[in-house]
Amino acid sequence: MTQIGAITTAQWSVLLLVAVLGHLMALFWYCAKKYDWRICQRTIYDLPTSGRQTRRELKNSIHTPLHAVLLLLCLAAGLFQNSSVASFWLSALGMTVWAEIWHYFSHRAFHLKALHWIHAEHHKSRLNTPFTAISFSFTEKLVFDLGLLIPFAVIDQFVSVNFFGISAWFIGYLIINSFSHANFEFRASGYNKHVGKVLTTTTYHALHHSRYTGNYGLGTRVLDRLFGTEWEDYEALYSKVNTDREPLSSLKEKVPNRSGDKLA
Repeated sequence: MTQIGAITTAQWSVLLLVAVLGHLMALFWYCAKKYDWRICQRTIYDLPTSGRQTRRELKNSIHTPLHAVLLLLCLAAGLFQNSSVASFWLSALGMTVWAEIWHYFSHRAFHLKALHWIHAEHHKSRLNTPFTAISFSFTEKLVFDLGLLIPFAVIDQFVSVNFFGISAWFIGYLIINSFSHANFEFRASGYNKHVGKVLTTTTYHALHHSRYTGNYGLGTRVLDRLFGTEWEDYEALYSKVNTDREPLSSLKEKVPNRSGDKLA
């Protein structure tokens, strides 16, 4: 058992960053939108949000530092002590792959009637704001984080895992998840013609919130396409927002297609 006092300054610094980064990113995008920065002028849904929603999201955000608390407990238990460069990259890569898989299937499970109470608080926000990214119930945040960390804690008993590699994923997640919940698009209009064939966008996740289903993926479209849960009009809507600069005027707005605007 490693004592708290054995945790290095570098590790404490990373834990602090993980604890506060979600709020810092939400504040950054909030200011960007408030002051109409050029990067956030392509609005997805041209609809108002209420002060009540913002207050609720900020109240829920108290759970966001749980990521750092659980990482701290892992260190205190003597886990994730490998410090090699190779282990950093392997740990970060492994976490990235596992997080995509875990998020997709746990997310779909949370939409089942028996488990939806875990996820319902997050979905009270049908129209996203930068603060939606840090608005979760304590139970959802705990289940998500434990599902991420427990497999690596088990792996660590056989192959040493790198704390900084694991933390690097959390840092990337907090950054990406923040602008994935913003109500504006900043990627290039042709994004979906190349890297966007695999990776998601802010519009992609906005459809999940506004329609309450589909587009379950965290950072990629891979599992949604594989299991038929991607909205078929997503790319058309992305083009409308990002190329035509025409924001959507209703949460139910769709672009007609030959498949009847159904999930793929």
